[in-house]
Amino acid sequence: MNAPAVASLPPGLQLGNLEYRIDDADLYAYRALVGADGCYPNLRHDDCRALLTPHCGPTPLTAVWRRFEFLRPPIPGRRLQVGGWLRTVEPRGGLPYFRVAAFTVDEIGTEILRSEAAFRQGAAPMPAAANRVNPLSEHPAQSGLELPGDAASIPDIILPNAADGLQDCTIIIAGWLESALGRRFGADFRWGGRLTLAYPHSAAPGDIIAGDAIMLAADAGIPGSATRYRIALTAANHAGLAVAVGDAELTIPSPRLL
Repeated sequence: MNAPAVASLPPGLQLGNLEYRIDDADLYAYRALVGADGCYPNLRHDDCRALLTPHCGPTPLTAVWRRFEFLRPPIPGRRLQVGGWLRTVEPRGGLPYFRVAAFTVDEIGTEILRSEAAFRQGAAPMPAAANRVNPLSEHPAQSGLELPGDAASIPDIILPNAADGLQDCTIIIAGWLESALGRRFGADFRWGGRLTLAYPHSAAPGDIIAGDAIMLAADAGIPGSATRYRIALTAANHAGLAVAVGDAELTIPSPRLL
């Protein structure tokens, strides 16, 4: 499919459906990649990319932004069903820029995940030497990450190589942060937490990625005596280039657990 035909895809287009089963082997393989606390092995399937790719032909798609709303960790043994649609198509730099949304439920209708992603058509450019980040880990990290200004480092991850089935480093970075936030906040993040990431520079298999988190806000007084948290996130490679920046939100206790 050539570029003009791709650019003419209409917003609102139903991109199709996916169906696959999550089992214990999937969960084990996912945790081997992202950390022992990862609970969403379906992230590896990268539903938004999988739904969009058949409509774009062989032209590479580079993920530049992702958002996830974690509704309930998938139960091993159940099949997942995914529907997706094209939200917008915009020309940027002479090439299409796609925004895709997907919604995942399991075989009995349990809501699992809402996801969105933006893709630029074409391969990712080589990262520039500028725009290096100053990791928060250079500052004293405080335990708890409970009050505005609290900072914490996230254990490094080595991005796997293509032989491990990796198609897109951005989805593994998202899974790594899902694991880290789940480890810190438990079910309150896994049931209703949100994660939004932009990818300023491309990451590559074999990169060592370091992450930092800082509490931006802890708003009490939410109905039900709950507190809403917002956390800034930064991930950088060994050269100090930001490969992901974004934020996470969650409510404690999660309304989905009440």
